[in-house]
Amino acid sequence: MTLPASLTDLIDKIDDITVSTVESTATLANLIRESITHGQKASAEALLDPAVKPIIQEHIRETLKHNRYCSGAGFASHIESSPTTGEYWLLEWWFKKSNGLQQVNLDLDQATQQRLDFRTFEWFKHASSSGKAFIHGPYVDYVCNTAYTLTSAVPVFSDQQFLGVAAIDMLVGQIEEELLTCRHPDRVVLTNRENRIIFSTWPHYRVGNLLTIPPATVLYQSDYFFLYQCDN
Repeated sequence: MTLPASLTDLIDKIDDITVSTVESTATLANLIRESITHGQKASAEALLDPAVKPIIQEHIRETLKHNRYCSGAGFASHIESSPTTGEYWLLEWWFKKSNGLQQVNLDLDQATQQRLDFRTFEWFKHASSSGKAFIHGPYVDYVCNTAYTLTSAVPVFSDQQFLGVAAIDMLVGQIEEELLTCRHPDRVVLTNRENRIIFSTWPHYRVGNLLTIPPATVLYQSDYFFLYQCDN
């Protein structure tokens, strides 16, 4: 079936945002794995090596510079207590500002890290348990930007040993601006796989709400999203 140009433009933009961001997250995960393991089998305790942290930070900053949809990026890991180390939370996170890049210094305070405990965050839990890329959201990110956010997450493994999760944030507001530049049919609604609204051209449906399906047609679906056209 030949799709109308108004629909292919929109789908192409959705795919560009999704594919480029997931690919950037996977690249970041691979670079972090190489930084930790140096080509050898490694445990999460290798993250405590002072030489590793600056390398991970540089990979994160480069990711922020080269992905236009990326508003924040980072790496999260939890190190269990052992005979040689205590329990340790590591969240290395940077975000874009109008005057450059800024680090979120949560890792300076382990008490703060423990209260946040990112192991409860959906993007961390799902990526670590599924072993593959995952996009979580939209949700309000109260830790970094207090805005509706999508987080792309890819787990980092070394020989089946889980080391942590690489992640990239996308602001839903920026995604909306990008999609509104495309030609599109009337009354289209983009949701995640749980039907939580990410983008809508119909004011009746707001970002973050669950779409209770009226008579609607699925125009497009992927591993991450549904695109609907509401009939009334």
